[in-house]
Amino acid sequence: MVLKKSVARKEKGAPAPEAKGWAAERQGRKRSRLPAEQRKSSILRAAAEVFAERGYRLSSVSEIVQRAGVARGTFYLYFDSKRDAFLQVVQTYFEDIAAILWDNHAVLEEALREGKDFLGAWRRNISSVLDYHRSNPHLASIVYREALGRDEDFSERVEELSRLARRIYREELRMMEDRGLIRPCDLELVTSMAVGGVVYVILEHLVQSKGADVEAMAEEILAYHARALAPRHLP
Repeated sequence: MVLKKSVARKEKGAPAPEAKGWAAERQGRKRSRLPAEQRKSSILRAAAEVFAERGYRLSSVSEIVQRAGVARGTFYLYFDSKRDAFLQVVQTYFEDIAAILWDNHAVLEEALREGKDFLGAWRRNISSVLDYHRSNPHLASIVYREALGRDEDFSERVEELSRLARRIYREELRMMEDRGLIRPCDLELVTSMAVGGVVYVILEHLVQSKGADVEAMAEEILAYHARALAPRHLP
């Protein structure tokens, strides 16, 4: 079965969302003139930092424009309110992760179809998800600590992303199970444990700490799942 994409994604073979993340463009805020889209992106980056540091309730538009280095009127050229900016920050995360998940799925699917190193593809995919969150800790913090439970609108966006992640990973497990690469298992249960575990790792070991070794973490996560799902051969 080939999964159909429920969200727009980049063309096959195109690079994943920029791993350096928003932090790499902070210096651009000091410039007096920026193209409209770059200016909006700069404000969103500042908003993400403020929301992550202060929390949604305590954050203000004044803090965001000060962090972004723009006038208050400039903020309202792009956003109707603080809530609008918050929702767009969440949407940015959703689109980035959805694109990464679909790209990862294509990489693993190709490895399985052509008999390539599926463990290497699996490791690469884990690493790409971790690397994005290491480079964008503010986004991860907002989505999982602020947006979830904030209200129905925000929570639904996060749940939509969670459903997509579970659907893709469940299909990947099924493909590996069909080929005898993992033991038969309860795909729904294993998927929930795997996706939930990765989210916890992101929050505790990437968002809360700096300088995390993403490759080493990806190797540990892969080894854990590979051992737990190893085929059981009768003697």
